[in-house]
Amino acid sequence: MQKCLVFGSLNLDYFYSVDHILNPKETQSARQMQCFCGGKGLNQAVALSQGGASVYFAGCLGQASSLLTDTLAHYHIHTDLLRLVDQPAGHAIIQVDDSGQNAILVYPGSNFSITSAQIDETLAHFQAGDLLVIQNEINRLDELIHKAHAQGLTIALNPSPTPAVPEWLPLNEVDLLFINEVEGAFFSGQSEPEAILNYFAETFPDVQIILTLGEQGSCLQAGRKRLTLPCCPVEVVDTVGAGDTFTGFFLAAKLAGHQDLDCLAIATAASGCAVMRKGASASIPTLSEAQGMLNRYRDYLWSKKTEVAF
Repeated sequence: MQKCLVFGSLNLDYFYSVDHILNPKETQSARQMQCFCGGKGLNQAVALSQGGASVYFAGCLGQASSLLTDTLAHYHIHTDLLRLVDQPAGHAIIQVDDSGQNAILVYPGSNFSITSAQIDETLAHFQAGDLLVIQNEINRLDELIHKAHAQGLTIALNPSPTPAVPEWLPLNEVDLLFINEVEGAFFSGQSEPEAILNYFAETFPDVQIILTLGEQGSCLQAGRKRLTLPCCPVEVVDTVGAGDTFTGFFLAAKLAGHQDLDCLAIATAASGCAVMRKGASASIPTLSEAQGMLNRYRDYLWSKKTEVAF
């Protein structure tokens, strides 16, 4: 059976409710502060597990991180491959305004303690065809991609936050690339979704692209086929973690053998659930909740879906 490894970050996320995102030189009093477990690695691992996948997690766990390990255990995520390091835990400072938009400052902490030996020891537990899910919140990411690709693992990458130099990431060795419109523009130099997708079709024709467009929905490009779905028309409370929820549920559906449309649909429904709640991992729905959202909006989604060959 295909195994799933998330090799990624774990953070403590401090959420501050504000009237508006701070401007330079501005000071503002927050109305509320809450602490949740996060980090894109942890978020996507939780979403994969909630979506029905059996998940192994690898990464570096810093000081005072019992809340993080408790969260992984709560979601039945295998933690034997986690390494304890004598570094502060990664954390994020997150502003969330009245419209649900956010601004995030991340301190990597222990997430940047990955070693070559840890990569080798971790990948030794997996074989060709297994799924590796990664983001851009750990160090040695290029080395991890090279070694996993050489070993024949299927690699799903969400390159967030975007790297300083696009060429630093070997995208030609990735199988599935999850990007939003900002990341797509960064890599392609284009601003319009169709132009972004055209760039990837020409430059990385063997990479399956999943482009998320916020309130405009999402698009999947595989080979010479494009499939688009709108988002679910729900009231947005907090968008933090919505992209990670989308990624995790999409991949869980893919691991279960579902077709592209069904993967895109359940991911859309799950992220629709997530934006209605506060928090990152705390906002990720169960599979039954996501399925309920999909059942509610299925006719709407199907009436507006498009599928084209180019």
